[in-house]
Amino acid sequence: MAWLQLELEINQTKVEALLALLEQFDVMSVTLTAASHEPLFHTKQHTVNEPQDFWQKTRVTVLLHPDADRDIVLVCVQDCIGTDNIYQHKFAWLQDKDWVSECKAAHQPLFFSNRICISPSWCDQQDHDIPTLILDPGCAFGTGTHPTTALCIEWLATNDLANKIVIDYGCGSGILAMVAARLGAKTVYAVDIDEHAIQFAKDNISRNNLADKIVIGHVDNVSLPDTDILLANILMRPLQALSDTFSRLTKTAGHIVLSGLLRTQAEACLATYAPCFNMDKPVFSAEWIRLHGSKI
Repeated sequence: MAWLQLELEINQTKVEALLALLEQFDVMSVTLTAASHEPLFHTKQHTVNEPQDFWQKTRVTVLLHPDADRDIVLVCVQDCIGTDNIYQHKFAWLQDKDWVSECKAAHQPLFFSNRICISPSWCDQQDHDIPTLILDPGCAFGTGTHPTTALCIEWLATNDLANKIVIDYGCGSGILAMVAARLGAKTVYAVDIDEHAIQFAKDNISRNNLADKIVIGHVDNVSLPDTDILLANILMRPLQALSDTFSRLTKTAGHIVLSGLLRTQAEACLATYAPCFNMDKPVFSAEWIRLHGSKI
């Protein structure tokens, strides 16, 4: 069976109106993604009556029943949000597939410096003897595929972590904390502000038998010690806001590893941390960067 797919690129101010309209149609799914390149920051929780943030150009992908009248759908969309707010649109037929198998095929083991492997549970673990973490895609950020996560794992995989105290600040799925623990860190502290991410990370840590090496919880509820290595793969604004906290937590000559940053943000973030850290040149992966510094 084939499904009718409508893809629109629209002005961010019209997203909520379009979503309200689509609720009136028999749509199978609606997906929002970026059609412009600016990073999207969520710095607070929205209230019911408060508009949410979207990308300046937001791509709305709608899956419709194959019997849907595309002309009627498009006319209704144009009347609702105005043709001037639709930058482009296209219809396509989407063939039905075994989406579970498709997802599994897209997620395969990842190897970092031949020291650590990140693998989904459905892959054969007998093909190599490299230490492996089992991590399935889920609701929390971090499976090793995104450049910012990969940059941090590469740093961990190429440095001596033996008997080190490590903090993973903004732990998401717990991937960096688990990599550090598996590579020899003495104790790892994994903290986040998202309770769903914390629970997901706890499940991953338990699954990989690392609960005895990782202390995890909400950042407000975990007493963080002075650390040898502080990892933070988050975003520019919180990285800048937390610079004093990170400086206080990092031991003299200790390491700080920062990511979640775009190329264009490197200079500003380096300037923020330069007073307390000897910062190295950025390491790049596509449009993303990793920063490393040693505490002065």
